[in-house]
Amino acid sequence: MLSKKQEYELITSIKGRGEIPLKFAYLGDGAKNWDAIASERTDADNGINSVEANLLRKKIHNFIASFPEVKKLNIIDIGCGNGEPIAPILDELSKQDIELRYVPIDISQEMLDLAEKFAKDNYDDIETKAIVLDFEMGNFSDVMFELKEDDYSNLLLFLGSTLGNHSGRQRVLTNFRDSMSSDDYLIIGVELTNFSKINRILPHYEGELPQNFLYFMPEHIGIPKDKTDYDVSWNDKLNQVEVRLVLKESVNVKIGAEEFTLEQDEQILLSRSVKFAEWTITKLLSEVGFRNELLTTTEDRGYLLSMVQPTRYGV
Repeated sequence: MLSKKQEYELITSIKGRGEIPLKFAYLGDGAKNWDAIASERTDADNGINSVEANLLRKKIHNFIASFPEVKKLNIIDIGCGNGEPIAPILDELSKQDIELRYVPIDISQEMLDLAEKFAKDNYDDIETKAIVLDFEMGNFSDVMFELKEDDYSNLLLFLGSTLGNHSGRQRVLTNFRDSMSSDDYLIIGVELTNFSKINRILPHYEGELPQNFLYFMPEHIGIPKDKTDYDVSWNDKLNQVEVRLVLKESVNVKIGAEEFTLEQDEQILLSRSVKFAEWTITKLLSEVGFRNELLTTTEDRGYLLSMVQPTRYGV
């Protein structure tokens, strides 16, 4: 399931900083676990996916106004999940005289399969082109350039408040910026949080579905769930929710040909979820080198969508 490079990255992450990067949870059968969570988030009236989808539907005409005469458009869904979050965009664009190509990008082939199935089941005439890619590892300008052949334009999407899951948020955004030309657009969605009400958020990371998802990779490498405690906490300094497993006894871990022991009471970070204020996300985008074209929030200022382009620096 893991490539050699991924094995080395996972070993280094565990030994070096006590973390199993969240991206590995989506591999293999972990995709099904995420699909279960995504369905719950979509069904709930106040779930992230539903809130984001409603905001997209309200503002979709403003977003696509940036492509007034486009005839061919790539919908590039970065970290695609099961594909459902991009439905409001495809619903509207499929009504127009535009040749659409849906391009899901993800580290997990299983997630790509789910996203492609969603697109093909719901949009009869759409072309799909799935791309296995770890966007944390560097820019992918070659992929973006090739997609623009035959006069296609690029609209990149990074939805579902996924940005907050990454420790290197600037690095991820820089990879996006360095992959885009001056006529490409990126729509990013993030959850905004009232930090005084953080205790209302923590229960969302507890329960059976989140644990099934986050324990997939630990159990795959030899850390049984029943030998750990599951801990959800708020890091006030970093403004993030943190989910850890705490070992109740020592366990032997095997990753590829490498075997090592994790000792009792060691903690392994399974997930982080950074929470943004409106000014922190706009500042981050600006510092990385994006120019804001359109910014909109829900009425309660609980969710933000921003459409950006790379800044062209003068010489």
